Amino acid sequence: MRSMILAGALLLAVAACGRGAAEEADPGPTGQDSPGTDQNSPGAGYGAPGREGGDEGAAEPKEGVFVLNRYGDEAGFADQRPTDYVATEFTTFRGLEWEEWTDTSARGEGEVSGTWCLDEDCSRDPYDVQIELGEPVEVDGTMYFSAYTVTEYDDAMPADTREALEHSDNGRLGVPVEE
Repeated sequence: MRSMILAGALLLAVAACGRGAAEEADPGPTGQDSPGTDQNSPGAGYGAPGREGGDEGAAEPKEGVFVLNRYGDEAGFADQRPTDYVATEFTTFRGLEWEEWTDTSARGEGEVSGTWCLDEDCSRDPYDVQIELGEPVEVDGTMYFSAYTVTEYDDAMPADTREALEHSDNGRLGVPVEE
């Protein structure tokens, strides 16, 4: 029961991530304002379908491939080359630097933490990883990566923690539900 409460608390903390209003706006990895800097819409700067101009019903398909990022926005938004990426309810990547982002795959490195390593307090001391995104799928005319693979693990990450990460979301990324 205690583990479930801790997991729930971490999920709430991850979903609430973002900047406070008093912090200075900083351009995100796409050159747009990072989530949380626009008080009306956390993902508005990232070309999220249905968010431009506030017209929710007229989502235009976007060019390129995106991820559904829930960083600072529980509903999620379309994002490319995110620095901080809440990939699933179990796994969060931070400090990502992307070496490649194409229409078929993306490769980058950064830190990972999640509900699967709460006992190790990995939210305070995340593990370094290299990841690859793939398996693009089309949702309402916009392409999203739907899978990830950790291609290199931090030497400090124990084998049982690696296994817990792999089994937490089975390498699947969240994608929007088709409307």
